Amino acid sequence: MCLVTSSNLSIGPPVKYSWLGIKMFLKLFKQLRSILLGEKMNTLRFLGACREVGRSGVLLETGSEKILIEYGIKLKTPEEGGEPKYPRKVGTDLDGILLTHAHLDHSGFIPSLYHQGYKGYVYSTATTFDLSHILWKDTVKLARLKNHTMHFFNSDLNRMKRFEHRVTYGQQFEIENCTVEVHDAGHIPGSASLLIDTGEKRVLYTGDIRTTDTQLLKGRIPNFRDVDVLIIESTYSDRIHPPREEQERELADRVRETLDMNGIVLLPAFAVGRSQEVLMILDKYNIDAPIYLDGMAIEATEIVLKYPEFLRDPKRLERMYSRVKKLRSNKERKKATEHSSVIVTTSGMLEGGPIAYYIERLYDRKDVSIILTGYQVKGTVGEILLRTGRYKKENLNLKVNCFYEKLDLSAHAGRDELFDYVKTVDPEKVYVVHGENCEGFAAELKDGLGYEAYAPKAGQLFEL
Repeated sequence: MCLVTSSNLSIGPPVKYSWLGIKMFLKLFKQLRSILLGEKMNTLRFLGACREVGRSGVLLETGSEKILIEYGIKLKTPEEGGEPKYPRKVGTDLDGILLTHAHLDHSGFIPSLYHQGYKGYVYSTATTFDLSHILWKDTVKLARLKNHTMHFFNSDLNRMKRFEHRVTYGQQFEIENCTVEVHDAGHIPGSASLLIDTGEKRVLYTGDIRTTDTQLLKGRIPNFRDVDVLIIESTYSDRIHPPREEQERELADRVRETLDMNGIVLLPAFAVGRSQEVLMILDKYNIDAPIYLDGMAIEATEIVLKYPEFLRDPKRLERMYSRVKKLRSNKERKKATEHSSVIVTTSGMLEGGPIAYYIERLYDRKDVSIILTGYQVKGTVGEILLRTGRYKKENLNLKVNCFYEKLDLSAHAGRDELFDYVKTVDPEKVYVVHGENCEGFAAELKDGLGYEAYAPKAGQLFEL
């Protein structure tokens, strides 16, 4: 034993403690306190969306609860071929499932758990459930058409409805001993960020987020306190979005230029969120021409309008939806292309939907403009078009003579907004998911801002 006395205590110059050092000390103190008090160990297992976009899934375990946060799929590109990619397997002995929004990369594999026998609740907003069901039904249909493995059936979707617990923004609910708060994420109608209080840790799962306004939705600035763990998306962590107003104006200008040539404007858009945003922009700039809406975007817009409380200006969208003409057959599509018009249709990456009909019919016309409005995954038909000028799909390989371009109308936070989000929340730990630059973003948060930040690998387990 060494006794500290006045004779062996060395008084040196004042020590300058770095903020990073203080944070590390506090972390170690909390861990020691938890061990001494016998508190439960909380863990996170990352099942997907690890260093990639797609198949989101995180399993939160507290020692007594098992909560699954999302369970999505990743669709393969035509170049890859084959079935979608799925998240890591998880059992059905869950206390609850949380879903942030309807997009298949977050929701797409949840019904498979009910097919396997899960009989617990899944929690999300009403808009998300209604939108998810049209996407899930389409998944069943496509799996049959492509002869893919059937992981769930329409009967599973019908049975699942009995276990859907609908929540809304500002609401708190409990899963066993955990409390969950629901907050607007600003991404698409009904999208949510989730704050989970386990009693030992407060875990914020952002889902997909946008912090600045669009025509359809208000952006959501984070307003959270005492967050221990942040799980954040990073889709655009390496890119700064151009000014939104400029992109909207460029879209309107291109539409008018094409119409002035008596041409046709094709606006491929995601059914959920982006199609409605595009309609709002066309309304904002008073585009005076026949406007058509096609594909799954019709049903998605009707669902979005059922829940006006989630929208920035529901009356504008309702007015625009009543104005546009809806197309539901190739006969109607053929008629719509016989005169100058604007056609908003699925799918956003040109992978399927009615856009295939239009491009195969109009690809050689120079008075036609194809304006892509969303993220184009590498290897998709849309990304190949932008890169090569060719429409490659199944047995087709067409040189496109139309004008084509991509505009940034993203529903995700950009690089600057993501950094601001982390600094505003100021958590003890950050886990970066849902992006192709997860490792780079985590390194910047660690080296530049002093956060304990990680870019998990699929299947990796972390103690909180």
